[in-house]
This record gives sequence, structure tokens and C-alpha cells, in this order.
Amino acid sequence: MKRLVRLVALISSAAVLVAGTVIAVGAVASSAYHGSAVAQEIPLPPLTSQFQLATTIYAADHKTVLAVLRGPELREPVALSQISKVMVTAVLDTEDHGFYVHGGFDLRSIARAAVHDASGSGLQGGSTIAQQLVKQVFLTPSQTLSRKIREVVLADRLEREYSRNAILETYLNTIYLGNGAYGVQAASQTYFSEPASALNLAQAALLAGMIQDPNGYDPILNPAAARIRRSEVLSRMVYYKDITAAQAAAANQVPLPGASPPPPSLTGTNNYYVLQVKNELLGPGSPLGSTYAERYAALFEGGLKVYTNMDPTAEAAAESAVATNTPANSVGYEEGLVSINPTNGAVEALVGGSGAAASQFDVMTQAQRQPGSGFKIFTLLAALEQGYSVYDTVDSQSPCYISFPGNNSLLTTPINNDTGAGGGVISVVDATANSVNCAYMRLARQIGLPNVVSMAQRMGVSEVTAADAFIPSMVIGAIAVHPIEMAAAYATLADGGVYHAPSFISSIVDRSGAVIYQGDQPGKRIFSSQIAAEADVAFRAVVQYGTGTAAALANRPVAGKTGTTSNNVDAWFNGFTPQLATTVWMGALKGEIPIVIDGLTVYGANYPASTWHDYSAAVLANQPVLNFPTPDGSLVPPSKYVTSPALVAADVRDHNYVAPPAPPPTTAPATSVPSTSTPSVSTPTSPTLAPPASAPPASAPPSGGAGPAGAQPAT
Repeated sequence: MKRLVRLVALISSAAVLVAGTVIAVGAVASSAYHGSAVAQEIPLPPLTSQFQLATTIYAADHKTVLAVLRGPELREPVALSQISKVMVTAVLDTEDHGFYVHGGFDLRSIARAAVHDASGSGLQGGSTIAQQLVKQVFLTPSQTLSRKIREVVLADRLEREYSRNAILETYLNTIYLGNGAYGVQAASQTYFSEPASALNLAQAALLAGMIQDPNGYDPILNPAAARIRRSEVLSRMVYYKDITAAQAAAANQVPLPGASPPPPSLTGTNNYYVLQVKNELLGPGSPLGSTYAERYAALFEGGLKVYTNMDPTAEAAAESAVATNTPANSVGYEEGLVSINPTNGAVEALVGGSGAAASQFDVMTQAQRQPGSGFKIFTLLAALEQGYSVYDTVDSQSPCYISFPGNNSLLTTPINNDTGAGGGVISVVDATANSVNCAYMRLARQIGLPNVVSMAQRMGVSEVTAADAFIPSMVIGAIAVHPIEMAAAYATLADGGVYHAPSFISSIVDRSGAVIYQGDQPGKRIFSSQIAAEADVAFRAVVQYGTGTAAALANRPVAGKTGTTSNNVDAWFNGFTPQLATTVWMGALKGEIPIVIDGLTVYGANYPASTWHDYSAAVLANQPVLNFPTPDGSLVPPSKYVTSPALVAADVRDHNYVAPPAPPPTTAPATSVPSTSTPSVSTPTSPTLAPPASAPPASAPPSGGAGPAGAQPAT
């Protein structure tokens, strides 16, 4: 304590000499002792807590590093033992040769600095390594008497609470050495592309010299000054007999480093998966803080370990399938893919477009695109929930002029079936397999559009609102949605009716090793497993003999739905197995451009389905073959013809209701439920279902034409 009092008195005297008047003694002494008292009360947090550490993002295997995120300051703290001995010696000889001898401050050095300052201006010099560390970590850089007093008091406390090695280690990890590099490890990587443990004499002398003025002695910006400063450091090392004059001369001949890019180990990739993780952790609702500033500091400076749900094998397969199946073109057509584990919502692979280096806009999570006939999933499930069956029959005649509550637009601009699809009375299974628009429009009119909207909302489609219940073309995909939400909807079917929100992050661990976020979220049952099993029958038919045969996998059951929007602007395939649900989208982001490649009009049935096939074949190759659950035949409603007086009245051109004399016969008894055994590779023939007695005969063959301008053909 006596030593500390002498120090305060010494600095106070120096300040009076600088001020040039004895009258200032009282004020200076008061300020000095006040600063000393304040410094005694400042808490000293653990030294390691002062580091701004990079955050590492890992794949689901907890080993594969996807990215290392850091702020504008480049830091990579290491242990003192990981820094070369010559680097430590160079720093001590240059900045504080008596570091291991004196306390937190050096009275003789401060006395010399005080005499010097008395003839100049300001309080400078005499700083030990402990004092320099205090200035960098605990105090502002202002040159005032009270701050100088706090500096020496805190330095004294620092050396009483921590070992010399701990202080030196923190110092070497904290000092700024130019070009955004903080600490000798980051500087060594920046200037020499090697770790601090490998620094040689010439390199160590250069870095040690930069501590005094990182920009003035920058070897890239000011090579002449850097060379002179390096020579000064080497001379000091000779003076203290740590090296010989010959070693110093040899080191002086070593060329200075040139400009070099940041080392790969300290920079991060910007793939779409990492971008999504960054966006989630920086956005509202993030577990990293309530304000953006808090979230940014935690993500880029908090030293977190973020474990994601990305499966490296699946991601590699996804990128390969998209790259292979997206044809070269000058229009800007591209593909995206998102793949979800149905049992927990984990996003295992994501390809958001042509490449994050070209555009960081992720079409699969950020874009809103019309899904075409992929949206029919919500009409089918809403119908099954109301007691209808996939074995029911429905009029598929095209064009269909149908009035809907609050909207009669289809009476003047009817919906058409796509070329060659539909006509007459068909089963709901066939209507799904062949994507027959008019059959689905009549089914939706029968069950009510509000129920379709409700089903979509319950299955996580965020862009659908109650107002969409007045838009009949919604049934065949006129409402733009996020592709990842369509993938999650089909994943709900794959998990037997349980919805899981898509998730990218598994867990987050802070720098102390504590888990601060756990991503496991329970699923929510949306509909019964029986309904899911019945819907699977229809969606399996899409791949077995319908529009999605290109997605079929050898000896493995697959279900899914194609989707193509008006004028072939967007093409989709939403497919699933019990283990995996994947959506593939294709289109151009820069405008409403029909997809035509080499004269071929693209549908969801070709490029997207092929991409889905190649990806799924690779990912599932080593996984067991799982069958879809079989519907309980005793719970399947007796099949019937979908009609009612209200539908007859609304369907003004083609639907004529005839009251049946008796209940319609059952055409799909429990024993006729299709098997879910492994499908054959060959394409089966579409089954023929005779209409019930109450159904009118088909009045005309299907139109076979494409819809009018603005209508949405579906495939």
C-alpha cells in the first residue's frame, strides 16, 4: 500500500509540474485520490471474458465446420504455451523487460516518464504490460490524471489477483497489430499465414515492434518504417543478451510480408444454410438477445458453438443433384431444394438457388412462389377430414364454370384441365394422380374454401389468409407461398399427420460450455394417422402412374405431387418417403418467365421430379426401405359420388344432379384398400372405377386444351 501511495504522489507531482503552478496542488491531489478510490471499487471480471471470440457453426455431426463468424475484429485467442518463445521474448524486451520482477507498475519507469513529461505535455510513458492491458480492457484511452491513477491502481490489483503468465497470455491475445488483427495468433495468420507457435525471430521482432504503433509500422502500408522498427526491436534483444548480433543481422535481411488474404480458418462460408442460420439468430425471436445489438455481439463476438441440423451427406447430394439437373441457360432459370426430416422438422439440406456467392437471396426460405397443383394437398386433406374418401368419385369435366360464395369469376373465365387429363367421372385417387383441375375445383366447392384455407394455415403456410377463401383459383395454386412451407406440409403427411415447424438449429453452446438454446420442439397433430394413410394412397398414385413417375425410386415406396403454374412460370415436385420430405422448385427469379429449355416446356413432372429422384436415391441408398402405413379398412367411408344440390346449382354448365333412389353402393370396401408394399419399378395402369348409380354419365370428353390466359393449368 505504501508503494501505491508513493506512486499516486509521484503522478500528482508530475501533473503539477506539467500544469506549471503550485496553486494546482490541492485540485490535483483531490483528483488523484478520488481516481484511486474509484479504481479500488471497479470489479475485475475474469480476463478471458474480455475476449471477443468468433462463433463456430457446425453441421449435425458436431464435427464438420460450416462457418466461423466474426465481427470486423479478427481474434483467435490461444494459450501462452501456443505462442513461440521468441515472440514472448521480443515482446518483453520491447515493452516490459522487468515484467516478471516488478509489480503492476514500475516506479522507476514512471519516475523517468514523469521527468520527461514535466518538460513536455501530457502524462505518457512508464506503462507496464499490466498497465497496457488495463488500458485496453477496463479503461478509456483518454489522457487524464484520474484515468492514469485508475490505470496504475487497477494494474496493481490485476497482478495481485492473477498470475503473471495469465496476464501476459491475455495481453498477447488482446493487443492490436493492424489489419483488424487482435492478438499474436490472428496477426501471425494475417501476415504470415501460420500459427503463432511457428513465429521465427524476424517475424516476432516485426510484430513486437508494431505494438507501439500498429498502423505506423504496418509492413504492408509503411514498409520502410516497419523495417526500421524491426531493427530497433532486434537491437533491444541483443542488448538484453537474448540473441546475438549475428542473429539480429540475419533477421534484418528477411523480406517483409506482403498483403495476404484472411486465413480460411478465420473466415466463414456463405452458403444458403449458414445464411439462414445467421438470419434466424440476428432476427426477432432469436435466443441471443432482445435487441439487434445484443444478438450481433453474441453471434460475432460471443464465441458460441452453433450446432445445426444440416446433414453433410444430404447437403452434398442436394448440391450435386441441383447442379447436374439444372440445364445451362441464358434466361436465368435455376433450381432450389429443401429437405426435411419428417419426424422432427430438422432441415437436413438446403440449396437456395444458383449460389450464395452470386446472390444471397434464398428462394426456398425467402421467396414467395405460386405452387401450382402442389397446393391440392390442402383440399384433399380438408375433404378427408369432412368424411370424404380417396375412393369417392367426382365429375372432372372441363372446362368447369363454377360459382363460389362471394366470387363468380369462373362463370366467365372457367378453369380448364391440363392437356389430356380428366373427363367424366373419376376417382379422387385418379384426380390426384393425374392432377385434374376441374375435379379438384368441384371437390373444393363441395367442402368449402374456408376449410381449405384453414388446413393450409394449420399446416404452417403463413401467407394464406382468411381473405383467400374468396379466391377459387387458390385450390390449384394461385396463392404464392414459401417453398420450405410446402416441404413442411408434405412432411406432415410423411409423419402421419403431425406437423413440425422446419428447424435449422439443433442447439447453441456458449463460451463456458453451457447450453443456451435447445431446438427440439414437439410436433402438433393436425389430422389423424388414418387420414394421413388415406392421403398417402392418392399421393403414391402420382408417382406410380400419374404425373410424377420420373420421381419413382426402385423398390422403395414414394409419394408426392407435381405442380406447374400458369404459363409454366414455376415448376415443382413435392415428394416424400417415411424418412424424408423434399421440395424442388424451378423457375426464374427476375420475372414471370415461362420455363422453356431447348424447345421443351418445363413442368414439375420433368426437371424438378428428376432432381428429386437423383437427390433422394443418393440420400436413401443406405437407409432401410420403409412402407407407408396402410389405412384401416374399417374406417374408410363407403365410397360415394361427390355432389349435392348446392354443388349442382353452382356448377352451371356440366354438373346435373339426379337424386338417387337409394344410397350409392360401396365401390371401395375395406378389403379393397390398396397395399402399401414396395412398388414395382414398372408403371402400373390407372385403375378403372365405375361411377356410383347416382352419378350422371360424362356429358363430353375432356377439353384437352390448356386454360385461358390467367388460368392455372396444373400438372
